[in-house]
Amino acid sequence: MDNRRALLDAAKHLVAAKGVKAASVAAIAAKAGVAKGLLFYYFKDKDSLIQAIAEELDAGYMEGLTASVLGADPGDRPALAGLHALIKHHFKFLEHAPENAQFLYQSVAAGSADSVAGFYEHLHARILALLEQGSRSGEFVVRDVEEMAFMLLGSLHGVGRLKLFEFKREYDAARHLAAFYEKVLLGQEEV
Repeated sequence: MDNRRALLDAAKHLVAAKGVKAASVAAIAAKAGVAKGLLFYYFKDKDSLIQAIAEELDAGYMEGLTASVLGADPGDRPALAGLHALIKHHFKFLEHAPENAQFLYQSVAAGSADSVAGFYEHLHARILALLEQGSRSGEFVVRDVEEMAFMLLGSLHGVGRLKLFEFKREYDAARHLAAFYEKVLLGQEEV
């Protein structure tokens, strides 16, 4: 394994487990098995290391999201089906890559929001696009797509965080959240 990859993996693990502040440069280097100064050869500082990890996670998440939400022919997929796929993808990410998700949550909690802002901006943009598609086609009954996109993003973030902390471990959050928003977006339930 190359030293840069070792530093990225060590930092991701430490931040996910203990938070950004506890993941000191010395601790990251020790976990990676490299000299502390080597971190500065590859990265300007700890923040740029955190940023590199966040960008890597964002790219992987969005690539998987694009494949699951858009599929082979995005024009044939109703907005509701796309929204269900997005929600399912998000909770699969949490289940299959909890350390990656925990890294994102810890980074936001530590005030490193700039590091992971891209992730949330991209996810928000996908949600917004689906809501706009559904509103334009008449599939969804939504007065304010911006507000609904923000609420859906907040739901994914909050419920996802609860799942990571194993609150109601057996609760099928993806299914219940999709069903709730389906009722709201189809005008069957008011919020």
